[in-house]
Amino acid sequence: MPSPVPSCPTCAAPLDPRVLGGLCPRCVSGWMLGDSPPAPLVGGGSASGLPLSRLGDYELLAELGRGGMGVVYRARQGSLDRIVALKLMHPALAAEPEHAARFLREARLAASLRHPGIVAIYDLGRLDGVPFFTMELVEGSSLDALLGDGPVAAARAAELVMIVAQSVAHAHERGVVHRDLKPSNVLLDLEGRPLLADFGLAKDLSARAPRGATQPGFLIGTPAHMAPEQAAGDPSGQPAVDIYGLGALLYHLLTGCAPHSGATLEAVLRQIAEETPLAPRTLVADVPPPIEAIVLRCLAKHPADRYASAREVAAELERFLSGQPVLAFGPSGVGQTFFLEAASPRLRAYDLFLRAQRHYDDRGLVADAMAEVESLLQDALRLDPRLARAHLLLCEIHLAHYFVGYDPDPARLRAAEVALAAAEALGAEATELLRMRGFFLYWGRRDHAAAARTFEQSVRAMPNSADAIYNLALVHRRAGRWSEALAGFSRAQSLDQRNPRIARETGYTLEMIRDYAGALKIFHVQQLLAPVDPALQTLTVATELCVHGDLDRTLAALAALPADPDGIVAKWRALFESWRGCATAALAALPPLLARSGVGLAEELLLQARVRRHAGDPAWRPLAERACTELRPLIVSEHAGAAVPMMMLATLEAMLGDSASALAHADRAVELRYSGGDHVLGAVLAGARLILREPGRLAVLALAGPAHADRFFAELAHLVNLPSALDPALLRLDPVFAPLRADPRFAAVLATAQTPISVPA
Repeated sequence: MPSPVPSCPTCAAPLDPRVLGGLCPRCVSGWMLGDSPPAPLVGGGSASGLPLSRLGDYELLAELGRGGMGVVYRARQGSLDRIVALKLMHPALAAEPEHAARFLREARLAASLRHPGIVAIYDLGRLDGVPFFTMELVEGSSLDALLGDGPVAAARAAELVMIVAQSVAHAHERGVVHRDLKPSNVLLDLEGRPLLADFGLAKDLSARAPRGATQPGFLIGTPAHMAPEQAAGDPSGQPAVDIYGLGALLYHLLTGCAPHSGATLEAVLRQIAEETPLAPRTLVADVPPPIEAIVLRCLAKHPADRYASAREVAAELERFLSGQPVLAFGPSGVGQTFFLEAASPRLRAYDLFLRAQRHYDDRGLVADAMAEVESLLQDALRLDPRLARAHLLLCEIHLAHYFVGYDPDPARLRAAEVALAAAEALGAEATELLRMRGFFLYWGRRDHAAAARTFEQSVRAMPNSADAIYNLALVHRRAGRWSEALAGFSRAQSLDQRNPRIARETGYTLEMIRDYAGALKIFHVQQLLAPVDPALQTLTVATELCVHGDLDRTLAALAALPADPDGIVAKWRALFESWRGCATAALAALPPLLARSGVGLAEELLLQARVRRHAGDPAWRPLAERACTELRPLIVSEHAGAAVPMMMLATLEAMLGDSASALAHADRAVELRYSGGDHVLGAVLAGARLILREPGRLAVLALAGPAHADRFFAELAHLVNLPSALDPALLRLDPVFAPLRADPRFAAVLATAQTPISVPA
C-alpha cells in the first residue's frame, strides 16, 4: 500500500521532501514576497490537529496564527498564572530531526539575546513529543499594521528604528544576525514600544554555530527588504545585511512602501541588484533631508559604504532627533530640534531605559556606572512613570548598591522595595517580577533559603530557562553549596552558550575553587565573543598569573591590551609593576582618580596608596588618610553591606599603623558576612584573592606586624583549601606578605594547597 502523500499544514498543497527540505514552495515564495500569514483562528481545532486544551503546564486559549513550521497559540501557564504565546511545531515536521532542530534553533538563538527590545523567550522543549517554545505575548500590533495608515512622521519613524537598531546591535554583539528585518517582524506593545521578533532566519556567527546550514545560492530573507548580497545568494549573513534592513525599515516607514517592489520575485531581485531606490523625498515631499541621508547610506549597494554597525545607526538617528548634524548629511544638517519636541515621551523614556540597561550590562557593579544607570532611569521615569521595566531595573540598582556595600543605608533597601511594588502594580511580566523578588530576598534580605525557593519556582515553571537555572546557581554558590552551584552554572551555560553573564559567573566559580584551567577555557571563549572587553581581558590575564606566577609575562600581556576609559588595565599594570619593584613604571601606570565620592573613590584611593607605598612614594599616606575619611561614614551600619568598606578601612588602618582598630574592623567585616550565610564574600574577606585585587584579613594580619604571625599562619592553614578564600600566587607575589615568606610555615602550608580544590559531591 503506497504511503500517503504529505501535505502543507497551511495551504494543503502536496509536499515533496526533496524540495526545500520538505517545506511548501507555494508558502515559502509567498512569505519571501512579504505576503501576510493566514488570518488568525479563534477557538476550534488547530493546524497541528490538537484541540485547544492543555499541554503540560499550558492551557491553550486561542490560535493566534500559523506558518510553515508551526502554530502559535495564546496560552496560560498555570504555575506562574501568566499569559504567553506558545509556538508548537507541526507534528508532521517534528518527525524529521532536521526540521525539529531548526525549529528549536530559532528559540535558542532568541533566548540567548535577553534584551528588553527583543521578544523574550521563556521556555523551550517538547510537549507530548512535539517541539515547542513559549515567548512574551505582545498585546498590541506591529509596524506592518502601523503602515496601514500610511507613511509615519519622521520623528516617530526615527525613534522606532533607533530602538530597533539598539536591539539589532545587541544581537550582533552576541554573534547573531537577524537577516529578515521587515515591518511584520517588529511588534508594537500597547505603549507603542517596538520589539524585534522572529529569528527563524537568523544567522549564528559564533564559534559554536553549525557550519553549512545555509547553502550558497539559497535566498534568505524577504526580497522587498533584502540586501543586494542576500539577493545574490551570499550565505555568509554578515551584520551589514541588517544595516541594510534597518535602512529598508526606515524607508518603508517614511514612504509607506518598501525600497523595492515588483510583480515577480525575479523583478524584485533585478531591482535590488541594478537599481537605486527612489529617494524618500520623491515619494513624500516633507521627509527631512538629514533622515533621507541616513536611509540612503544604510541602503548603499556595497556593505563597506553603509554604517559600520547598528550602534552607529542608532547614534545617527539620535543625532537627528536631537537636532545635531548627522554624519551622513554633513555639517549643514542643523535646525532640526523641532523633531525632538515632537517625539513621544514614552518612546524617549524607553530609549533612556534601553541605554541604562546596556550601561548596566556593559559595566556591571561599578559604583559610578550604577550611579549613571540610576540617573538614566530616573530621567526615563519622569517621562513615563508607568514604565514597569524601568522600575524593575531601578529596584535591581538599589539592591546592588545595598548588597555590594556602596550604600548600605537601609533607605536603599526601602527604595528597592518601593520600585518593586511599583513594577508589580504596573503589571510587570510575571517572570521578571519573580526574578526580582528572588533578588530582593537574596541581595536585600540576604535570606538565601527564601531566595532559593523563589528561584526554584522559576526553574519548575521553566525547566529549560538558562536564566532561571543561573539565578538559582548564584544562591547555591553564595550559601556554600558548591556542587549544586557548579552543576547549575554548567547546565545554564549548556542552554545558553553565548550569554556573557552566565559564562563569566561559571568561570568565576571555577576560579573560586582554583580550577584555573577550566576558568581560562571559558574566559578564552568569551574573549572571542567580546574581544575588546577590558574587564574580561584583565580577568583572563590575572587568572593566567595564578597559574604561572610570572609577573614579567603578565605585564607583557597587559602592555598589549588597549587603554580603556575606566582605567581597568592601567590599575592592574600599576599594581603589578609595584609588586615587581619598578617604582617609576608603577607610578607612571597609575590612572587618574575617576570616582567622585564614597566607596568608589575610596577603592581608587586605596589602590593608589598601595602602589605608592610599594614604590616608596610618601604621597601614599595622605591618600590613605583621605580614603579613611571617605569610608568611615559608610560603616556605621551593622549589617553585611558594610563589610566591604569595613575591610577596606581595616587595610588602610593597618597600613597607617593602627593595628588594633584594623584587626577589630577586619574581624567584624568577616563576621558580618559569615553571620549572614555568605560563604563567598565571607571567605574573600577572610583570605587573600588575587583576582579581586582587594585585600582581605590575611593582608591586615601581615601588615599588623610580627606580633600577629602565629594568628596569620593559623588562619592561612584554615583557609588554604576553602573555596573562594585564597589564590596562592597572591601570597607569593604581593610585597605585603614578604616578611612572612621566610617563616618555614609559609611554604609548608602553601604546599598543601589543592589545585583545584575538592568540593563535596
